[in-house]
Amino acid sequence: MRYTFIFLLLSVFVSCTSESTAQAQVQSGKVNVAQFEQLIAKGNVQLIDVRTPEEYKAGHLKGATNIDFYATDFAARMKKLDANKPVLVYCAVGGRSGSAASKLSGMGFKQIYDLQGGIRAWASQGKQVVQ
Repeated sequence: MRYTFIFLLLSVFVSCTSESTAQAQVQSGKVNVAQFEQLIAKGNVQLIDVRTPEEYKAGHLKGATNIDFYATDFAARMKKLDANKPVLVYCAVGGRSGSAASKLSGMGFKQIYDLQGGIRAWASQGKQVVQ
């Protein structure tokens, strides 16, 4: 009886933790091109291109701000963003933006969306890229 009670208590705890984790994933993580586009369309987001300035000049998403992941002032510039407002990040294929999303999470940002496949995936689906 005692072990049954402990098992039930642990089961409730694990299911609540899993639910909280699932809710957190809704608020951040990798999203596909269609989801990223929907998030941009909602407005009131911070769209960040973490590629180099040269890559950014070659073509970027309309309305994106360039904050180079490799720049020495990367963290300082990211801290200037509003931590209470959704941040959408992308790079060329997803590596740098994934690292940037992790850093933002560590800085206390709660809503971080990383474009899966980066700008290459965006462009390959015929989405607009501006210069």
